[in-house]
This record gives sequence, structure tokens and C-alpha cells, in this order.
Amino acid sequence: MNQTEIEAVKKDLLDSLHCAMPGIVESFDPRTRTAAVRPAAKRKGIPLPLIRDVPVFFPGTRDSAVTFPVAPGDECLLVFADFDTDRWAETGSAEQPASARSHALSDAFAFVGFRSRPGVPESMPPQPSFFGISPADVSHTHDDRYYTEAETDTLLAGKAGISHRHGAGEITSGTLPLDRGGTGQAATGTTNTIAEIAAAESGVTITSAYYAWWGKVAMVRLVVTKKAAVSSGTTTLCTLVSGKRPRYTAMAEWAWNSGGQILPGGSVQVNGAIAANASLTILSTYILA
Repeated sequence: MNQTEIEAVKKDLLDSLHCAMPGIVESFDPRTRTAAVRPAAKRKGIPLPLIRDVPVFFPGTRDSAVTFPVAPGDECLLVFADFDTDRWAETGSAEQPASARSHALSDAFAFVGFRSRPGVPESMPPQPSFFGISPADVSHTHDDRYYTEAETDTLLAGKAGISHRHGAGEITSGTLPLDRGGTGQAATGTTNTIAEIAAAESGVTITSAYYAWWGKVAMVRLVVTKKAAVSSGTTTLCTLVSGKRPRYTAMAEWAWNSGGQILPGGSVQVNGAIAANASLTILSTYILA
């Protein structure tokens, strides 16, 4: 065999082997995740034949995968196996190949995502992202009420944590069960009329008041302002009206000071210094007289 004949045999051999080439998807079957792909090349001016049942690569494992829509016209890279893959495709196990073919067009795999220059998007985000058109239900809607991260953080900052608690005095409606220290009854009365709740001492202004009771259990919330400063000692701020006074001495809950009390006679007192024009919140629950 002369050199010319050797070169001819070599060329025929190389022409029958296929390693990798670009392709264009003509159809895709999402059930089998295989595609019909047209090689994007010609041989001696003749288009290569359509390759059917080409497995499409999706990153993943046996039980999970990253998937995306594959449509006609999508570009891909075709690679060709060293051996006949028909039995592997049917069984998914190591089998003796059904034929001796190697690097044949019929043993192709497709990697969708490789793009020709005309197929490259105009821009690419600098950070990891998914861009493109995602399918959505035809009835879905969008509005312009979207929040930035800073706006979301601001909104969440005003919300109570999952483990927060409320004091009994904050329960102003509904039924407090007996096992939680209540009467098992809904509130039988409420008022926020200041004159019906308490009378202010001289130099003190009651700016708001709220009172509720459940049977013999009462709750009072007062916001008062002391005009003149007090450096120390006990100061009477106001007096609860008759019918809204405690049966026994009850320690009040003070947002600013733990030294407050409501006397059986209805006097609301605080121990300690008070700044001029200080606004004091008084909150207490107790047993009615």
C-alpha cells in the first residue's frame, strides 16, 4: 500500500469518527430528557443527519437535578461516546456494547448552554444569577409593592420576636382562663375617659387613661406628666376614683422605675427622682376592693 492509499484510508477512518461538534435542538422530550439535535456542520457540503434520542445534560444526582427549559433553536455541544451506548441507555448499567461502533453520531450527548457569538445575551450579571424567561401560571399577577433589603429590615425591626411575652395588664379583651390567673370571663367593662378613672394631683396632668375589669380582676394604664422635678422621696401622682381602687396594696409595673405602688385608698405613688415635665407610664393589674 503506497502513501496515497494510506492517507486515503486514514481520512476515511477519521471521517467516520466523531468527537465533539456544535448542534441545534430541533425538539425536546421533558419526560425522557432527550432531544432531537441537528449537527451544526456539513460534510462535503451535505448537512449531517438529525440525531434523535440524545440525552441532555442537567447538573444533578440520582435523586435531584437543576433543570431548565429546552426549546427548539437552543444551541448545544454534542460529544460522542467511545462505544455503542444503546444498552446503557436502556438499562443504566455496565453492559457489553451491542455493536463495535465507536464515536458514532448515534452515540451523542448534548450539553445545552454553549452559544455561538450571535446567540450570546447582550449583558451578563456580575453576580451569580438565573436570567431568562421562566414559565408562570397564566392567572398570576404582579404589583409594584416590592421592598428593598433595607426597607424589609426596617419593617421587621418593629416586630416582636417569636419568644416575646405580654404582661397580664396588657390583656384588654377576650377571655383569660383560670389556669392563667384569670376569671375565665371576658372583660365586663372598659373605659378610657380620664375623669372616670383617676384624678390628678396638683402639678400633674393625666394625658391618657384606660381601665378594664374581669369580674374582680382590674387593669389600669395611665400616662401622666409631672410639671416640677422631684429629687427623691415618695410622690403621689393621682388617685383612682372610687370603685376602681385595689383591695390590697399592689405593686405596679413601671416602664421607667420599679418603685411604684397603688395604695388601697387609690393613691398612685412613685419613689425616687422625677425629671421636670417627665412623661410617666403607669401600668398595673390588681384585685378590686
